[in-house]
Amino acid sequence: MRELEFLEGEDEISKYVFDTLLRGPYSEPLCPRLLKLSWIVDPVFGSDFAPFLSPQLQDVHLASRRGTRFSFPHVISALPISSLKSLHLSIIGDEPVRDAIASVFETYTMSLTTLEISRMDQLPDVSWYHIMVLPRLHVLRTDQRPPTMFPSGLPVLFPSLRIITLDDPLASGWIHFLAEGSLQGISSNTGYKPRAVAPHLVQLHCDYGVELSGTLTSCLGVFRNLSSLVLGNSNRQCARRCTFRLADEDVSRLAIELPRLTKLSLGFPCAYGTCRTTVNSLLALSVHCKGLRELCVHFNTRNFARDMRDSLHNPLRHNSHPPSRCPLAVLDVGLTPLTAEALGEDMFPILAGLVDIFPRLKKISHTTGGWRRLDARIPSFQAMRKSLPAVFTQ
Repeated sequence: MRELEFLEGEDEISKYVFDTLLRGPYSEPLCPRLLKLSWIVDPVFGSDFAPFLSPQLQDVHLASRRGTRFSFPHVISALPISSLKSLHLSIIGDEPVRDAIASVFETYTMSLTTLEISRMDQLPDVSWYHIMVLPRLHVLRTDQRPPTMFPSGLPVLFPSLRIITLDDPLASGWIHFLAEGSLQGISSNTGYKPRAVAPHLVQLHCDYGVELSGTLTSCLGVFRNLSSLVLGNSNRQCARRCTFRLADEDVSRLAIELPRLTKLSLGFPCAYGTCRTTVNSLLALSVHCKGLRELCVHFNTRNFARDMRDSLHNPLRHNSHPPSRCPLAVLDVGLTPLTAEALGEDMFPILAGLVDIFPRLKKISHTTGGWRRLDARIPSFQAMRKSLPAVFTQ
């Protein structure tokens, strides 16, 4: 057997059989070739599962059911941490358990590529310091806040990290923490050098409700190689009021600093229509992020037709050699309102302005009536552009 998953509500096994199986003692592992072990401890099936620890384990997922305390520090201490490739911990325990967890990260491991720390006691700063220098850590998922103090003498933080997912508002502190770390140089024999922070990070997801502001987005420029940025749950709309605090200049700066973005989601566009971004934000993203294929962002449409006409004076529109645009085919507008008054009677200027921003636009993903009228005209308008290209040449 190479893989064992014992998960709550997943298995039908009597407590008698379970206890008999693990009664032991065993001088050898029950499954000596086991590569993956997933174990959730609950009040019924909470027996010692140490006999299942195999020296060949590569993927371990340990969790305790809510309201159940994990009581096996010796199991944690016995994990073959030096050879593990993936570790998922979601356990609440007493002091010996917390000490055992802390000791796990004191072991320098060359193999760990995936780490998930969630729904458990906050790790001490020193544990996070060890995690931040793991040489092959590619994927990190956590709901924990970053350390309270910045480590000294570390020239590179998360040297191989490619994906980070933050699952709690407290965890958003990692963005500020790492951005601050990039500003703190380090002393070396050749002088004062900037600190490298997650130089290979390509995906940053914050799956929670958050007030988006220029302060937060200004920290993101340190992650120059990002291709996927998701801030806020794309399916959760603003409650009571719009929480989108960015202006056109904030989005423009983000687009300039993160030119490799192929996916950008800054929360689900809500129905309040009170944000400060306009179609100029869409233009900046399309011009500077030439690979952008997925986009979800708030923009104000109360004066949509007027804003589109005004955007025609944007320097990004007028150039003797117009810059190339992104290949976005579907514009997701969420619940963004578009009234008949905001749309106006003549949709030609709006369509012309919109497809100039997104030349490959085929569809608008919408939920309101005004967008439906606009969406219905896009196919015929795009066909006209192809048949009469001289009319649309700047």
